[in-house]
Amino acid sequence: MARVLDTSGTRITLRRLLRRPKYRYMVVNRVVPHLPWIILFILAAYLYKARIFADSGFYVSQFINNQTFWIECQRIVLGISQIIPLIGVWLGVEIKYVLLLYSLSHVIFFYILFLFVYYGLRDRRSGLLIILSQTVGIMYSFFTPMFELYYGVPLLITFYAIWRLPFRYNVIYILLILEVLVLLSHPLAFMLFVYVLFYDYTKKTAKPLKFYIPVVLVFLGAIVFKYFIMCDYESGKMAWQFNYRDNTQYMQLLNPGYYKVLVLFMLRYYSEVLIALALVIYMLVHRKQWFRLLVVTGTFLTYVFLVNSAYTVSPSRYMEQVMFPFVPIVFIPLVYGFRSVGRQGLLNISVLLVSALIAYRLAVIYYGSDIFVKRVAQMEQLIEVARHKGGSKFVVSQKNIDHGYTQLNWSYPIETMLLSAIDGNDIVVTIAPEEDLNSEEYKNNIKSDQFIFRTREIKDHTWLNPRYFHLDIGQYRSLNDSDANTEISTVAGNLRITIDAKPIYKAMDTVWIPVSVVNMGDIPLNSGADNNVYFSYFWMDDKEVLNWNEIRTPLQADIIKSFRQHIRVAVPVRKGRLQLKVDLISNDQWLGIRSQNDVMVY
Repeated sequence: MARVLDTSGTRITLRRLLRRPKYRYMVVNRVVPHLPWIILFILAAYLYKARIFADSGFYVSQFINNQTFWIECQRIVLGISQIIPLIGVWLGVEIKYVLLLYSLSHVIFFYILFLFVYYGLRDRRSGLLIILSQTVGIMYSFFTPMFELYYGVPLLITFYAIWRLPFRYNVIYILLILEVLVLLSHPLAFMLFVYVLFYDYTKKTAKPLKFYIPVVLVFLGAIVFKYFIMCDYESGKMAWQFNYRDNTQYMQLLNPGYYKVLVLFMLRYYSEVLIALALVIYMLVHRKQWFRLLVVTGTFLTYVFLVNSAYTVSPSRYMEQVMFPFVPIVFIPLVYGFRSVGRQGLLNISVLLVSALIAYRLAVIYYGSDIFVKRVAQMEQLIEVARHKGGSKFVVSQKNIDHGYTQLNWSYPIETMLLSAIDGNDIVVTIAPEEDLNSEEYKNNIKSDQFIFRTREIKDHTWLNPRYFHLDIGQYRSLNDSDANTEISTVAGNLRITIDAKPIYKAMDTVWIPVSVVNMGDIPLNSGADNNVYFSYFWMDDKEVLNWNEIRTPLQADIIKSFRQHIRVAVPVRKGRLQLKVDLISNDQWLGIRSQNDVMVY
């Protein structure tokens, strides 16, 4: 472990920042803290296609096509993640590497902050907190890494790491820059900033008044700035949040039954936060730090009210971001509560437990990535079908492609355009939800040289950066053609199905199994709703058919040449080695396409 340095008689200087810290245990302190970052770098590289989900893809598309920084609502920290990939755009590197640089740039920035506080400031606790801020409470949002508060909290930790040290007055300018970045990252950062300053304020740690004055003035200035320059999105949300005459969501807090829902939600998804809160309360009571206890519990309960006066808790990417402030509220006092001196064994156990939590959260992110990997694979399958059809602009039916992980959201046209551009700007396609095109807003207004950028926003083709994107002039076409399948028997004879099932499944489970279809003829099999074409299956035990009445899964797109998708399969109650056969049903008639996989059911 790092040797604790007595900073009581020193001041932060450049020479001190550059001096290498001395460690008692080289492996633990010079190698282990970097392992989480290595894993985050690997995950960011491996999952770079999936990290353009929702808002993330929106900002990527904006800075690529505008060829400059894209900042909304004065949240200037958004520009940090755009620096490296935007340089790639200016240099004209392939879009695949622009997306890869974008994914990696988020980790790079936080790793630099970590190196600064862990080595420059010799502050292990702040270093651990920065790692925790990028792992705890994050799973879905790993795939929208540009969330502003994910930047604001590490910057706040860096501010506090410097603030806790004795320093010369001229360092206050660095702190003020950090303060501006924090406060302009997200409206909730104002609450967290006040929380940290109040938590820090004790007779022992209080600084001279001259240090507080500029910090308070910048804080007030940021409030005035946001009041007059606040964007419509923020002002609208805040106006609704605190209008308790129209916003009656808070009434659920008066229902005793809702607290059961809330507690079960917290236990399932935020058990680490609850455990950390309990440890903090115990620690502060044991040390009789009543003011800090009031600050922590008061802030926690206040934020519980704010969240539940606007939302009903449920697992989602957006709710994960809403709940994120609970992480710094409880982990800042917990980690800084570790005594810097004391029993070495107890300190080692504390660091070990935090390391175990980080390892667990990294595992949660990795295993949680499965749905996003499947989602990207499905989009790429639809892109391939679209290219077989010819053209650039398509719509797809929610009923046909909804496989649980699909998330046919407002950013789907953006994400499909970015993913398709990886293969070349001349074969770019964009796929929008069918409901978007059929809305009254678009139905008669969209022109042949325009495209649906996202739900409720149309852009001209000329807006696109031609180096990366080219869309053909024309109307939108459907990936689910409604023309009747008049030659169904001929088409069926040209189809071949391959089942990519796992070798073993649990009895009575319901799973998604990938299948591949090849159309060896020239006539497509249309998947429009009126055609009533589905994938289905049946199980056999030797020559005995177990059940014909199984789940039907719609074709997610027309079968033109090659095709791959998941189908939903109910595993039977009978155990042993069974045969799974997949076929197509058209108008309640099995087409008789041969396919079979041996599967062990246990």
